[in-house]
Amino acid sequence: ALLVADYNIKPNYADILPGNALIPPVPGRADYIHHVADLLGQEHGNIPERSSVRGLDIGTGASVIYPLIATSAFGWSMVASEINLLSLQSARRIIEENDLENLIDLRQQESKENIFDGIWKPNEDIDFVMCNPPFFPSLEAFQAENARKIKGLARGGMNKRSRHLSKANEVQKNEVPVSSSNNFGGTDSELWCKGGEVSFVRRMIDESKSKRYRHKFLWCTSLVSRESNFQRIEKYLRNNAQPADVRRISFGAGKKSASILAWTFLNSNERREWASKWQ
Repeated sequence: ALLVADYNIKPNYADILPGNALIPPVPGRADYIHHVADLLGQEHGNIPERSSVRGLDIGTGASVIYPLIATSAFGWSMVASEINLLSLQSARRIIEENDLENLIDLRQQESKENIFDGIWKPNEDIDFVMCNPPFFPSLEAFQAENARKIKGLARGGMNKRSRHLSKANEVQKNEVPVSSSNNFGGTDSELWCKGGEVSFVRRMIDESKSKRYRHKFLWCTSLVSRESNFQRIEKYLRNNAQPADVRRISFGAGKKSASILAWTFLNSNERREWASKWQ
């Protein structure tokens, strides 16, 4: 409903999503986009709202949620990468149904070992990279956490409204998700990878610092869910990549919070020069 009302996405969006796909909470995804906009605005003097701004969403998922919000809210053009074939089919249909082929370039990542390689075209400049990495280090870790959440809901004694919403979620899709409840569902590639988000973002850092990419983007960013993970990743970034600038952006509401880690290999003068092309 939020996507339809606020971002002009067609109402058949929910019907296109596969039954086991992660159903993204829109406000948190929009927060990430708006924080990226603020980051770009610091270099430009104001937030650029034009298709000449080009972003890359790593692991866009079946919902292609970040590119949808970015194009609708700011008119940016987006490259969206995805490795899961079913998610790719869903994302492509959503893009086509909303006539966004000219703004969202969907690309298949064929290697589980690569982040940028195989997606980033030679001599292609990207203004910003964003990523919501798989959090869990294994399927077993996800299943254990999923069981803990469900047990916690039962022990806490959900009120009638909570029970009603939970039941509605269960019958919303007619396919079986990875989890036993759609409350905490998602495809394998959306939920876990070997080493979890720490390993995934470290791989991003390693590729971003290479000669091929380090001067081909303005800002590289990733969502990080846990404080302990953020500290480990930031330390790895500073010690192994030695970027020109590192930023931490914290956001959230209630008990749910997260941080964005942002880094660049361009100094302040180089960043201003880069942003001048958006005029």
